[in-house]
Amino acid sequence: MPYTKTLRIGLLCAGALSVACGSDSSSSGASAGAPSSAAGANSSPAGAGGASAGTSGSGGGPIGGGGSPIAGAGASNPSGGSSGAAVAGNGGSSNGGSNNGGSSNGGSGGAAAGAGGKGGNPGSAGSAGAPTGNCPAVDPLKTNNAKQDAFDCTILDVSKKWGMPDPMIVKSQILQESSFQEFATSGDSPCGIMNGWTDAESKSFGLIQTTPACGEALTARLANGHPNLTKDTQAALWANSVFNPAINLDEGVKTDVDNLKALKQKYAGCTAIQYNMMAAGAFNSGTGAILGCGSYNARAQTYVTLITSHYHQFAKAAGWPDPYL
Repeated sequence: MPYTKTLRIGLLCAGALSVACGSDSSSSGASAGAPSSAAGANSSPAGAGGASAGTSGSGGGPIGGGGSPIAGAGASNPSGGSSGAAVAGNGGSSNGGSNNGGSSNGGSGGAAAGAGGKGGNPGSAGSAGAPTGNCPAVDPLKTNNAKQDAFDCTILDVSKKWGMPDPMIVKSQILQESSFQEFATSGDSPCGIMNGWTDAESKSFGLIQTTPACGEALTARLANGHPNLTKDTQAALWANSVFNPAINLDEGVKTDVDNLKALKQKYAGCTAIQYNMMAAGAFNSGTGAILGCGSYNARAQTYVTLITSHYHQFAKAAGWPDPYL
């Protein structure tokens, strides 16, 4: 359904990213099992017997026709000892061997104050977020800012799952939409108040500001059909909360890819680079705001300009190929 999300022109953490979003960072290559510091001073321990991350594969998806892998075939990075709760920390984590730049690259088991793995120390519970899946040994999205890198594993994982060609766009969207605040809630209700829902339930939520009232986040619903807005990371309902980063980013990237497919059908002959940013513009303003190959209405153009600006800064910091220069 067509809708327009709030355009956050306040440049959430725009400019010098390491300053605007905090200068905290985490080192790469920490010793096995040692927790690293991250935003909010949260950390998660390496899992008992957790193997170090596998190396990046070469079969990743291209970015704008580029050819840089977005996720490899590395081994899973289990997080949390056997006594850990099923929620991975949102801060830096030791991924069973190599430290992936402050991201909580846990397995589905997660960790909250779990017993340390081999050679590891017990970690404190993270504030939120449980990335799942395989993480590359070297984080290709890493900017050395722990707050901004905390969700890289999930970004890579869901991008690979849905066929998102350029995961750095997703990271740029998170900066614009929520400034990496997993419990962010919009001030408006972009699709109006859903019949039978409250205004509070009809907003956009989380890292990428997914909007259940607009037909998104179908997996983040309660038994009564209302959105699951649980913020308690220790509660059973956290597993499919709209705020859970794994759920939130999965839904957001699915929307990006759905838009990408629709725009490829509507406008043939555009370049891969154009399609990628056209999909980003549609995420904010709807596919009707895209007027042709690299052509937008004023609102979508503003959003694409902001996303492109964030992309340039992230790509430079991470050494990531930037086809949008």
